[in-house]
This record gives sequence, C-alpha cells and structure tokens, in this order.
Amino acid sequence: MIPLNNVVFCPVCKRVTGKEIPMIRKHDTLECSECRTVFMLEGESPLGRYIERWKKSAEELFPLLRPEMSIMKLPVPGLYFLYEDCYHTLLIGRYNASIVLMGLLLEALMKERIRLKTGKDLRGPYERCLQEIEKKGLMESRDIYFLRQFKEKIRNPYAHFDELEIVSGMIIPVWEIPTTDLAPEKLKKILDSIKAGQFKPKLMQATHPALRSIAKQAYDNKSAIALFNQVYDFLVIAQFKYLKQKDYDQYNTEFGSPLV
Repeated sequence: MIPLNNVVFCPVCKRVTGKEIPMIRKHDTLECSECRTVFMLEGESPLGRYIERWKKSAEELFPLLRPEMSIMKLPVPGLYFLYEDCYHTLLIGRYNASIVLMGLLLEALMKERIRLKTGKDLRGPYERCLQEIEKKGLMESRDIYFLRQFKEKIRNPYAHFDELEIVSGMIIPVWEIPTTDLAPEKLKKILDSIKAGQFKPKLMQATHPALRSIAKQAYDNKSAIALFNQVYDFLVIAQFKYLKQKDYDQYNTEFGSPLV
C-alpha cells in the first residue's frame, strides 16, 4: 500500500537517472511527470479518472459527429433510444460498443418499416428483416444495398466478434523488444531509441493472435466516427422516406390504433 500522506518519488526515475521526481496523484493513480510511470492506488475510486477521460473524449469527438438528434426529429421512441446509445457510447470513446449498436439501430429501423406496412412485429434477426424488406419491396434498392453491405462488412464481424475478418489485410509495424533483462534503464533506452527512429520496425500481418485485438482497437478508433455519420445520414433519409406520418395514419386505419 502506497502512503498518501508522504511524498512518493518515482522509483524508475531514481534508478535510471538518479533524479527524485515527486509522483502526482490523479484520482486512483500516482503518475510520474517525467517517465509517465503509473501506479494504481488500492481502495481508491476510479470514477474521477473515468469522468476525466469521458470528458476529454467527448470534447474531441463532438465537433466530428453529426449534430445531435432530438426526439422531436426522431419521434419513434425505440429508434431514438438506440440512436442515443450509439451516440453517447461513441462520445465517451467506446468505439466497439457503438459500432455494435449501429447494427441494432438499423435492424430496429427495418422492423419498424415492416410493422408499418404489414401490421406484424417481425422478431427475427437482421438478415430475416432484410429478406422481408427485399421480398416485399418495402425500401428502394439502393437503401437495401446499403443495409446489406453494412451487414456483411460491419454488423456480422462485430456482432460475432470476428477479429480475423475485421483486421484481415492489415499490416502493422512491430518493434522487437527482448523479454529478458528488462531493467528500467534498459527499457527506457530501447523506447527512446524507437522514438528517435533508430530502430526500424518489422511489418507483420495484423491477424497474428498477439496483435489482432490491438490492431482492431486502433481500426475501431479510426472508423467509428465515419460509420456513425453514415448511419446517421441513412437514418435521416430513411425516416423521411419510410416513416412518414401518412404511413402511421395508414397503419392505424388498417390495423387499428391503441388509443381507440
């Protein structure tokens, strides 16, 4: 247990450079301002650290995303709540979760369209919804194409956690670091040399088991914003074309209103 009432000096800096660098407390961690070594404090709440990270992420991503949609602009509760889930998880930097939820949002959109035109609640998965939409001609061909492409390239790999499919074809740089004799001073020297460009990396397939999760995380970070904006645009256009007030009026006429 690290004593919090006394000054704690970074043991790594002390050993490598001989300097006594006071470590700074940040919520449930102690961090060195020089070498960035971090120690976790047992029994301390991480909530402050989470909030700080979420705020920083939201401030960076907010300008890159489409303007926030209100329930007045998307007055279908089920779709609006799913949209909010996608939007807010993306703002706090949970990219994988947001991408998975985008697939659910598009599936819910299809089910709402099917219900309006047939009077039935289709309870099947994404593919069955898509087949029903296609068979009955409930959407234009270009919109069906978008939904199918999203299913094959995004929805399925993410919903089934198929990392191999997601990172297939990616090549990433890898720097080889010895796994023995990793004394702090030696590790610092290696890392400094890498940062200075003195070591050239090896290029490896991202599908390697030791690399695929890291490669996928980096890919998610880069792709999630563009994906969200595409789904947002599709949702806005689809609502205008397929979820019009006259569709709901016709539904109530043919299948009955719950308010009558």
